[in-house]
Amino acid sequence: MSEIIEIPDGAQVTEPGAYRMSMALYHSQGVCPGPSFSSTGIRAAELKSPLAFWKTSDLNPDRYPPKAEGDALILGKAAHCLILGDEVFADNFAYVPDDAPRRPTSAQIAAFEKNGFWSDAAKDGAEWWARFDAEAAGRSLLTAEQVTRIGYMAENLAALPEAREALIGALTEVSMIWQDEITGLWVKSRPDCIPSNGVDFGDLKTFSPKGADILLSAQRAVTDHGYPVQMGMAVEGAERIFGMTATRCALIFIQTTEPYEPVPIMLDEETIHWGRVLFRSGLDKIAHGLNTGEWPPRAKGFVNYSFPPTMLHRFGELQLAGELPIIERIAA
Repeated sequence: MSEIIEIPDGAQVTEPGAYRMSMALYHSQGVCPGPSFSSTGIRAAELKSPLAFWKTSDLNPDRYPPKAEGDALILGKAAHCLILGDEVFADNFAYVPDDAPRRPTSAQIAAFEKNGFWSDAAKDGAEWWARFDAEAAGRSLLTAEQVTRIGYMAENLAALPEAREALIGALTEVSMIWQDEITGLWVKSRPDCIPSNGVDFGDLKTFSPKGADILLSAQRAVTDHGYPVQMGMAVEGAERIFGMTATRCALIFIQTTEPYEPVPIMLDEETIHWGRVLFRSGLDKIAHGLNTGEWPPRAKGFVNYSFPPTMLHRFGELQLAGELPIIERIAA
């Protein structure tokens, strides 16, 4: 088993290995001597397009402005923090208590800017929020309702031992970092957990199911978000850093809305294999773009569209029933 090295913020990884570091350092470009890529960027290049990757890459000086984190993303990060302990909660999140006073209104703020002092009605609230905002600077704000929801998620996950055990192990918060021999690019993988219950990797995923079938929704999320690529990278890293052959990757989905139901999913070996193939392809696309400056979109020309066979069959039925007109086809 490779030694796990502690890396403080501001330091740099110069050798392939297993490291403990803050999430901020892990995601920064300064963590390695050259450009480095986690599964987020590689999935964008492979499953969306090289253009989609480059337009949001922090290597691009003309990238699109980063989007503000939405409530769903903040809730997901907070759930990771509280359920897995992968970051110090107090360092990343601030809790707004139920009895917090109202923030000053725009009219009260305008009066303060004009007069130089707060009105009696706004003074206490303004002073309270000034103190709170100063203490919470740089952290995401959570409401009491969001904290309660995370508690329900953790409670339901604990009631499913097999799923919970896939997220418990001696190796958590471990970043595997190595340099790809083919492209020379640095690669980063940070699965939530390397458990001790026979599962090679465990990863917690928060999601809001689409449709009535929560199992189908979770399975669809695996494909839509390219999670096999993420786990394929983890398997690749495990071989390089720990010398282990990983074959069992568990994704533990937990619903962020009522009833906060967990759905454990095990990726089979075939899925992991193709995840590694897509990882290789995505990294090669990024390397090609960095070398050539070419970042093509997904569509390289017109994309043909035809009605699916089921719709064509239905149209024929409607014509036979007299509910659609029959017209002469245009000659090619």
